[in-house]
Amino acid sequence: MGRRSVPTSLAVAAVVYLFPLTGNAASLNDSPEETITVHGILREPLRDLPGSVHLIDRDQLEMMHPLTVKEVFRRAPGIQIIDEDILGLKLNISVRGLNARRSGRTLLMEDGAPIQPAPYADPSAHYYPSIERIDRVEFRRGSGQVLYGPQSIGGAINFITAAVPTAPETTMTVAGGEGDYRLYSLSTSVGDLTKGALLHLIEKQSNGIRNGHFSRSREAALKARWALANNQTLTLKSAYSVEDSNLTEGGLTQARYDKNPYANPFQNDGFNLRRLALQALHDLDLSDETTVSSQVYFADTFRASYRQADTSTDSMTANPSTGCVGANRTDYEGYAQFCGNKMRPRKFQFWGAETRLDHRLDLWGLDGHLTLGLRAHFEDTNRKRYNGLVANAREHTLGSLLRDDNDVTTQALSAYGQFTVTSGPWTATPGLRVEKFRTRNTSKVANFVSVDRKVTQDQSVILPGLGATWSPSESFTAFAGLHRGFAPPRPDRDYDPNLTPNAVLPEKSVETEIGIRSTPLPGLRLDATIFEMRLDDLVVEGALVGGRSGSFVNAGRALHQGLELYSTLERGPFSFFASYTNLVTAKFLTDAGEASANVRGNRLPYAPRTLADLTVRYLVLPTLSTELGINYVGDQFADARNTLAASADGQKGLIPARTLYRLAVDYALPNSGWSLFLSSQNLADRVYISSRVDGLFAGPRRQVVAGIKARW
Repeated sequence: MGRRSVPTSLAVAAVVYLFPLTGNAASLNDSPEETITVHGILREPLRDLPGSVHLIDRDQLEMMHPLTVKEVFRRAPGIQIIDEDILGLKLNISVRGLNARRSGRTLLMEDGAPIQPAPYADPSAHYYPSIERIDRVEFRRGSGQVLYGPQSIGGAINFITAAVPTAPETTMTVAGGEGDYRLYSLSTSVGDLTKGALLHLIEKQSNGIRNGHFSRSREAALKARWALANNQTLTLKSAYSVEDSNLTEGGLTQARYDKNPYANPFQNDGFNLRRLALQALHDLDLSDETTVSSQVYFADTFRASYRQADTSTDSMTANPSTGCVGANRTDYEGYAQFCGNKMRPRKFQFWGAETRLDHRLDLWGLDGHLTLGLRAHFEDTNRKRYNGLVANAREHTLGSLLRDDNDVTTQALSAYGQFTVTSGPWTATPGLRVEKFRTRNTSKVANFVSVDRKVTQDQSVILPGLGATWSPSESFTAFAGLHRGFAPPRPDRDYDPNLTPNAVLPEKSVETEIGIRSTPLPGLRLDATIFEMRLDDLVVEGALVGGRSGSFVNAGRALHQGLELYSTLERGPFSFFASYTNLVTAKFLTDAGEASANVRGNRLPYAPRTLADLTVRYLVLPTLSTELGINYVGDQFADARNTLAASADGQKGLIPARTLYRLAVDYALPNSGWSLFLSSQNLADRVYISSRVDGLFAGPRRQVVAGIKARW
């Protein structure tokens, strides 16, 4: 990609974005209609979409009373959540057996804008909008994914935030529970049919899972809406989020876990995050058949983690004055209070502009729907790493050493198109996405050595997709799809200054789906999907670099195959919601994943064969409802060698299957806007292993929360 190509593309995108504002607009003197634009990724009607979809709307969320978004995800087919904290701030989403670590293989969006800190260069997510300001959650997989990027292997998840009401409204929620859990939420709005504003203020805190853990998150979000004309709407959004957590990313050895699974020898570890996001969305109805939707977005994120544990061969910095010498430097749990720590402060900025045209047309008597879009996207990332001499060291503490300093910039241009043509009960939907991007990784300090090394990669990918549906009636749709997916290559975060840097290719996939969406009987819904994902150029950590593994390489292929089921049933006062996933195949097709390991044919780590969730809701009275839920996750391996026996360091061994129960009760006070609720997770207080990444982690203990909600 030439130096001028992406800036020129941004200029083009900006012109396209601004063009609708200069066109002829209908007069505001005409009578406005009460319409609220939802910036979603699921086009109506859902039955015509060429792929598997899942939608959880506001009514379902109101009945769930989820404490975090992770309770929402567990009820969707094909999704596993690996827990690290109570508040769900360290959410790890695995879709169809893909790597769950920091949700890096799934595209995450808020009102159609990316939310990962650097979607191309570092998609490891540490932020999710608070569940209190989410109106619905959309899951989309299959050939329709070509409309969204850059991640297009693990599907797309879009959080739709609450729309600005057309009349003043205020909602307040206060809740508390075990583990010093507290929630304070306030939303208030002003406005009318033509304009309005909505303010959210949210604060949460909890002691967390392990001893000495504590997390607090605060979020302020403002959304404003203007009807510039009957056919034109402008929405402005801003959100500021803060997280201050005393928690560790270091797991336990097997011996310490056996003694106390909630122990925490790393009392000085912590994580901090500050995030500012801005978004402007413009929607223009040029006619009954043509709409233009445009957005510009910006996000600035600072995150810093402080950890004493490190599972690589990188030992702590020697400090004779505290006794952190010799073998003590690698006995992290035994000598955590005497040895130093490792600091990872990182800054991320990204911004972009996107314009999308949707046009319905008559094509020789056939109904057609054309979607065309263009996006320019830019990222700046600074990654530093320090080593400290004492356990509570920070970047500017005396004796802290700058270990690595990298600047990563990304310039990306995306163009996409999709055309749906309908003939009777049949629809065909071909689509294409083109990604062209440049990533430059500048290393200023590598392994304590000052360097000046730049690695630039220009890459282009073409991602075709083809889907079809057959809907002989309103109650039945069969669909099939095939598409090419990709995940951008991650630049090396660590360098050996004496070696040539790696040039990593994108991870690619070929994905196939066949399924049905049906309502065979009144009150009964049944969705079923058979899927296959063939992955090439798997991105894995490379050989040890200067005593730690911080480089990335392409290695091998993998195959995922399975079945997903989702069903709902309403019978009188009872409602049933069930999801089931059988990941029949999740295996390496080549030797990949671990240096010198023969893993061909082995099952992929963290890819359980079975996931299941069942919810039974009972309406006791018109104002009183109860809900009981059961969630099952099958056993899974923690390493590519499929080690069964637990290793001493806790990182290898089988993760046993688990079944967890939840309970929710909701009571609406008659003739008022007040309601009382109770929500409980892991009702039986079961002790179970959640993860072996960097050591053993126990899942959350029982969490019972009671609260009151008022709306006026």
